[in-house]
Amino acid sequence: MEDHSGHNMPITCKMNMLFNWQVENTCVVFRWWHISSPFGMFISCIAIFLIAAGYEWIRAYSSLIESRWKEAELLLQRNNINERGGGEEEEGLVEQQHSLVHAYEQHTRLSRKREMIRSSIYAFLVAISFWLMLVFMTYNGYLMMATVLGAGLGHFIFGNDKLSGDKSIQCH
Repeated sequence: MEDHSGHNMPITCKMNMLFNWQVENTCVVFRWWHISSPFGMFISCIAIFLIAAGYEWIRAYSSLIESRWKEAELLLQRNNINERGGGEEEEGLVEQQHSLVHAYEQHTRLSRKREMIRSSIYAFLVAISFWLMLVFMTYNGYLMMATVLGAGLGHFIFGNDKLSGDKSIQCH
């Protein structure tokens, strides 16, 4: 990184283990996210605020996906029950059995795909949560407030009237 005089200036990151309001020479998790001015701190706080709010949106959206999958599951089960309740004819029973086998195979494929999606979303949420924890552990008051306010506003907007959700090992 060069300054205006042409001299190479090394990036210095000050890591405080005590609560602080430091602005200059604060690094956010990575050396390349170096804050060297009040404007840089402002932009960093906005970015962290948006990431924390986005985390809450993803969490709420994953709950919505989960409830839609459960509704689809119930609908499929009802359809299978209705198909089984048909006529007593031998031909009809064979056709129903083929239909049930096909529905079961389709359900199994969907279940695997859903589990992969569910696991990917979960892993992404855990990664964001741990990252936000690391931001919080800078002990920088500005960055801590951005994290808390972003999570609070995100929950206010996307929380679906729920105080707590399934958060498992997520950190915030």
